[in-house]
Amino acid sequence: MKGAQSLSQFLTLALALTPLTSAWPGWLPDVDTLVVRQDDSSPDASATPTETSAPADKESSVPPTKTTDDSKATKAPESDKPQTTNLNTASANPHSNSTAKPTHKTYDAMDPAGGVAMITPATTAGTTLYRIGDPTPITWVWNYTSLQGTPTAIDVLVSCSTASQTWTLTQNMTFEPTATFTWDTEKYSESAVASPLLVAQYTLLIHDSDSSVDATAEAGYLAPFDGFQFGLYTARPYEDLGEWKCATCSGALGDVDRQAIGFAITMSIITVLSFTWYVTGIAALL
Repeated sequence: MKGAQSLSQFLTLALALTPLTSAWPGWLPDVDTLVVRQDDSSPDASATPTETSAPADKESSVPPTKTTDDSKATKAPESDKPQTTNLNTASANPHSNSTAKPTHKTYDAMDPAGGVAMITPATTAGTTLYRIGDPTPITWVWNYTSLQGTPTAIDVLVSCSTASQTWTLTQNMTFEPTATFTWDTEKYSESAVASPLLVAQYTLLIHDSDSSVDATAEAGYLAPFDGFQFGLYTARPYEDLGEWKCATCSGALGDVDRQAIGFAITMSIITVLSFTWYVTGIAALL
C-alpha cells in the first residue's frame, strides 16, 4: 500500500511540473546546455582535441639541450683579428695613486731663492790660482743659504769664456748641507784628454741636477750658482837664473830699444829748455 501510494504521489508531482517545463523563460540558458547527456555513439567530428601546455614552473625547470656542434652555437662570431687592450689608460679614480705624479711645492714668492756660499777658498782671499796637473787636487767646500726645497742631487761644472767650453766635473752628487768636492786637474791635462784645460780664468758652476745652469731662480729652491772665479796655469820647465832674462828689465833691451829711449830723453830735455827760455828769457837760463 505504501509503495502504490508513493508512486501515485510521484506521478501527481510530475504532472504538476509539466506546465513549468513548457513555460521555461527565454532569457535563461537552454535546458540542454545545463544538463548534457553523454552520447558515445555519435561523437562530434568537428571537435578538435585541445593541447594542454605544461606549467610554466615545470617548463623552466627543464635544462636546455646542450649541443656540441659549433655551427649551431648561438654565440656571436669572433673577429679574426686579435683584440688589443690599451694598457696606458690612466685610472679615472681621483683617489688612485698609481698614476699620480709628485707635486712641485711652491713657496712664497717673497722668499729668496737658495744660494751657495763658498767656504774654501774664502771669497775674501782674492783671485785664486791653481796649477794644472798639480799632484795635490783642488778642494772646494761650500754650504747653502735660504734653501727650503731640498735638491735631489747636485751637478758641478767649470766654464771658460776664453775657450768657449764647459767641463762637467760631476753629476748627481749626493746633496749634503755642507758640500765638499775634490777636483784632480791631472785628468784634464794635455796628455789625458782631447780638450785640455787652458791657461785662463774659469767660473765654478753649481746647480740642482733636476735643473740647468741657465734655469730661472725660484723662491725656496737652489738657483744656479756662478759666483766663484779662479785661474789655472801650467808649470814651466826649470831655467837657470844666470841665463834668464827679464823682458821688462833694461838689461834685456837691444840696441834699437836703447836708442829709442835715449832719443826720448834728449827730446824731453830740449822741450823743457825751450819752454823755459820762452817764458823767462835767456837770462833766467844763465
